[in-house]
Amino acid sequence: MDIRLRPLREEEFQAFRDALLQEYARGLVDDAGMDRAVADEKAAADLASIFPDERPEPNHCIYFLEDAATSRRAGYLFWAERQPPGSQGTRAYLYELFVDEGFRHRGLGRRALELFEADVRARGLPGIDLNVWGGNEPARALYRGAGFQERAVFMSKEVA
Repeated sequence: MDIRLRPLREEEFQAFRDALLQEYARGLVDDAGMDRAVADEKAAADLASIFPDERPEPNHCIYFLEDAATSRRAGYLFWAERQPPGSQGTRAYLYELFVDEGFRHRGLGRRALELFEADVRARGLPGIDLNVWGGNEPARALYRGAGFQERAVFMSKEVA
Protein backbone atom coordinates (compact mmCIF):
# COMPACT_ATOMS: atom_id res chain seq x y z
CA MET A 1 0.00 0.00 0.00
CA ASP A 2 1.27 3.46 -0.87
CA ILE A 3 -0.05 6.70 0.55
CA ARG A 4 -0.34 10.30 -0.50
CA LEU A 5 -0.70 13.47 1.55
CA ARG A 6 -4.06 15.06 0.80
CA PRO A 7 -4.53 18.64 2.03
CA LEU A 8 -7.23 19.07 4.64
CA ARG A 9 -10.45 20.57 3.31
CA GLU A 10 -12.01 23.47 5.19
CA GLU A 11 -15.09 21.44 6.17
CA GLU A 12 -12.82 18.74 7.70
CA PHE A 13 -11.03 21.07 10.08
CA GLN A 14 -13.25 20.67 13.15
CA ALA A 15 -13.11 16.86 13.03
CA PHE A 16 -9.33 17.05 12.55
CA ARG A 17 -8.96 19.47 15.48
CA ASP A 18 -11.09 17.21 17.70
CA ALA A 19 -8.95 14.17 16.79
CA LEU A 20 -5.75 16.16 17.38
CA LEU A 21 -7.01 17.31 20.77
CA GLN A 22 -7.89 13.76 21.78
CA GLU A 23 -4.56 12.32 20.64
CA TYR A 24 -2.55 15.12 22.25
CA ALA A 25 -4.32 14.64 25.59
CA ARG A 26 -3.82 10.86 25.33
CA GLY A 27 -0.09 11.38 24.75
CA LEU A 28 0.15 13.71 27.73
CA VAL A 29 -1.37 10.99 29.93
CA ASP A 30 0.10 7.79 28.46
CA ASP A 31 3.52 8.98 27.29
CA ALA A 32 4.24 11.98 29.54
CA GLY A 33 2.59 10.67 32.72
CA MET A 34 0.26 13.63 33.24
CA ASP A 35 -2.99 13.49 35.21
CA ARG A 36 -6.03 13.24 32.87
CA ALA A 37 -7.70 16.47 34.03
CA VAL A 38 -4.46 18.43 33.78
CA ALA A 39 -3.72 16.88 30.38
CA ASP A 40 -7.16 17.81 29.03
CA GLU A 41 -6.70 21.40 30.23
CA LYS A 42 -3.18 21.67 28.79
CA ALA A 43 -4.21 20.15 25.45
CA ALA A 44 -7.12 22.58 25.10
CA ALA A 45 -4.93 25.57 25.98
CA ASP A 46 -2.11 24.53 23.64
CA LEU A 47 -4.47 23.98 20.70
CA ALA A 48 -6.13 27.33 21.39
CA SER A 49 -2.71 28.96 21.01
CA ILE A 50 -1.94 27.03 17.80
CA PHE A 51 -5.38 27.78 16.30
CA PRO A 52 -6.27 31.16 17.87
CA ASP A 53 -9.10 31.80 15.39
CA GLU A 54 -10.37 28.21 15.52
CA ARG A 55 -9.00 27.55 12.04
CA PRO A 56 -5.61 26.85 10.46
CA GLU A 57 -3.13 29.69 10.20
CA PRO A 58 -1.56 30.54 6.81
CA ASN A 59 1.71 28.79 7.81
CA HIS A 60 -0.07 25.53 8.76
CA CYS A 61 0.10 22.49 6.50
CA ILE A 62 -2.45 19.83 7.44
CA TYR A 63 -2.79 16.62 5.46
CA PHE A 64 -4.67 13.37 5.67
CA LEU A 65 -2.63 10.28 4.88
CA GLU A 66 -4.64 8.47 2.21
CA ASP A 67 -4.26 5.15 0.46
CA ALA A 68 -3.09 6.20 -3.01
CA ALA A 69 -5.27 3.55 -4.69
CA THR A 70 -8.52 3.76 -2.69
CA SER A 71 -8.37 7.22 -1.02
CA ARG A 72 -9.11 5.51 2.30
CA ARG A 73 -7.86 7.65 5.19
CA ALA A 74 -4.94 6.18 7.14
CA GLY A 75 -3.98 9.04 9.47
CA TYR A 76 -2.89 12.66 9.40
CA LEU A 77 0.17 14.89 9.39
CA PHE A 78 0.29 18.48 10.67
CA TRP A 79 3.26 20.79 10.32
CA ALA A 80 3.99 24.51 10.12
CA GLU A 81 6.68 26.86 8.95
CA ARG A 82 8.06 28.69 11.95
CA GLN A 83 11.17 30.40 13.23
CA PRO A 84 12.55 28.63 16.29
CA PRO A 85 13.65 30.85 19.19
CA GLY A 86 17.21 32.03 18.67
CA SER A 87 17.19 30.99 15.03
CA GLN A 88 17.88 33.23 12.07
CA GLY A 89 15.65 31.35 9.66
CA THR A 90 12.37 29.55 9.16
CA ARG A 91 12.17 25.77 9.51
CA ALA A 92 9.47 23.13 9.37
CA TYR A 93 7.99 22.08 12.71
CA LEU A 94 6.16 18.75 12.80
CA TYR A 95 3.29 19.05 15.26
CA GLU A 96 1.81 15.62 14.69
CA LEU A 97 2.18 12.51 12.58
CA PHE A 98 -0.56 10.03 13.38
CA VAL A 99 -1.15 6.71 11.68
CA ASP A 100 -4.54 5.15 12.40
CA GLU A 101 -4.38 1.96 14.46
CA GLY A 102 -5.45 -0.36 11.62
CA PHE A 103 -2.65 0.91 9.36
CA ARG A 104 0.29 0.68 11.74
CA HIS A 105 3.35 -1.55 11.23
CA ARG A 106 3.15 -1.28 7.43
CA GLY A 107 5.81 1.40 6.91
CA LEU A 108 3.26 4.18 6.46
CA GLY A 109 4.83 6.40 9.12
CA ARG A 110 8.16 6.18 7.32
CA ARG A 111 6.47 6.86 3.96
CA ALA A 112 4.59 9.84 5.40
CA LEU A 113 7.91 11.25 6.63
CA GLU A 114 9.40 10.84 3.13
CA LEU A 115 6.48 12.74 1.59
CA PHE A 116 6.70 15.38 4.31
CA GLU A 117 10.43 15.85 3.74
CA ALA A 118 9.80 16.27 0.00
CA ASP A 119 7.19 18.94 0.78
CA VAL A 120 9.64 20.74 3.09
CA ARG A 121 12.40 20.62 0.46
CA ALA A 122 10.04 21.91 -2.24
CA ARG A 123 9.31 24.94 -0.04
CA GLY A 124 13.03 25.64 0.31
CA LEU A 125 13.18 25.08 4.07
CA PRO A 126 16.52 23.88 5.48
CA GLY A 127 15.30 21.42 8.11
CA ILE A 128 12.65 19.89 10.32
CA ASP A 129 12.19 20.09 14.07
CA LEU A 130 9.79 18.10 16.23
CA ASN A 131 9.11 17.11 19.80
CA VAL A 132 8.27 13.57 20.84
CA TRP A 133 7.28 12.25 24.27
CA GLY A 134 10.01 10.25 25.96
CA GLY A 135 7.57 7.41 26.60
CA ASN A 136 6.61 7.11 22.93
CA GLU A 137 9.34 4.68 21.92
CA PRO A 138 7.72 3.63 18.61
CA ALA A 139 7.70 7.26 17.42
CA ARG A 140 11.22 7.89 18.71
CA ALA A 141 12.43 4.82 16.82
CA LEU A 142 10.65 5.98 13.65
CA TYR A 143 12.26 9.41 13.81
CA ARG A 144 15.72 8.07 14.65
CA GLY A 145 15.43 5.62 11.77
CA ALA A 146 14.57 8.52 9.45
CA GLY A 147 17.75 10.37 10.46
CA PHE A 148 16.45 12.69 13.18
CA GLN A 149 18.85 13.37 16.05
CA GLU A 150 17.89 14.06 19.64
CA ARG A 151 19.02 17.59 20.52
CA ALA A 152 17.71 17.81 24.09
CA VAL A 153 16.21 15.44 26.63
CA PHE A 154 13.90 16.63 29.41
CA MET A 155 13.89 14.34 32.44
CA SER A 156 11.99 14.33 35.71
CA LYS A 157 11.56 12.23 38.82
CA GLU A 158 8.69 12.23 41.27
CA VAL A 159 9.87 12.08 44.88
CA ALA A 160 6.62 12.41 46.81
